[in-house]
Amino acid sequence: MVAVMADPADIQRLIGDLAREGTVASVDLAAGTARVQFADDLTTGDIPWLASRAGSTRTWSPPAIGEQVVVLAPEADTARGIIIGSLSSDAHPHPANDDSSLTEYQDRARIGYDPMTHTLTAILPAGATVRIDADGGLSFKGDLAVDGDIHATGTVTGDANVVGGGKSLKGHVHTKVQAGAAISGPPQ
Repeated sequence: MVAVMADPADIQRLIGDLAREGTVASVDLAAGTARVQFADDLTTGDIPWLASRAGSTRTWSPPAIGEQVVVLAPEADTARGIIIGSLSSDAHPHPANDDSSLTEYQDRARIGYDPMTHTLTAILPAGATVRIDADGGLSFKGDLAVDGDIHATGTVTGDANVVGGGKSLKGHVHTKVQAGAAISGPPQ
């Protein structure tokens, strides 16, 4: 039997079609798939996107319509393609240009860490809220500054002191408790 060599042009085309750049044309969130359109007007069927984790720890970050992506197509078969990553573009530029790690969401919410300044940030758009459910409690180490009101449905406890409006809860005294100039003792 004589082996037939494939045409070098076909081999080059197959190699070139293994990984292709395209633009997300549609996303099926329920199925976890998307369709990608390539420059030659070929559009894939529904293909999955690569997740950074998909075992006992899972991540979810679907691509957006118009996002530029890279598709890996085994044996150049786009029906078996997988979206393996995204590329920044004019429509969707890099969210930062420094050493920080940053995630920017569609509504412009930004969560990131800057290792140069040692700063963790969460910047949310107007009207956004933060929710943390931790039945075991929350613990902060360090000073806490709050620019706004604080409401608690339970007891507020301070081990050292509570100061409000410059008045110490632990060490203030009351005037005019008795007629005259007498001063009461400290709070009990």
